[in-house]
Amino acid sequence: MAVSAATLVVAVAVASISAVAGLFWLLFLDYCPPETCSAENAWIAVCVALAVAALATVIGGLVTIARIARRTIAWPVACGTLILCAGACAIGFAGYVSATGI
Repeated sequence: MAVSAATLVVAVAVASISAVAGLFWLLFLDYCPPETCSAENAWIAVCVALAVAALATVIGGLVTIARIARRTIAWPVACGTLILCAGACAIGFAGYVSATGI
C-alpha cells in the first residue's frame, strides 16, 4: 500500500511539474520564425500531452484506490500510471521541441 501511495504521489508531482513547465514554455515562446517554428503545433503538443497525462493519472489513481480497497495487489497499477504519465509528458516535450525547432 505504501509503494502504491508513493508512486501515485510521484505521478501527480510529475504531471504538476510538467503542467507548470509546459505553461512557461508556451508563455515564453516569444520569437517563433514561421520557417522553423509552429506556435500552434507547440500549443497542441503540450495541451494534448498534459490532458493525456492528467487523464492517465486520474484513472490510474482511481483504479489503484479501488484495488487497495478490495485488498488486492495495487502497486503494478500505480507503477503503470506513473510510466504512462511520465511517457505522455516526455512525448509532449518532444512534440514541443519538434514544433518549435529548438
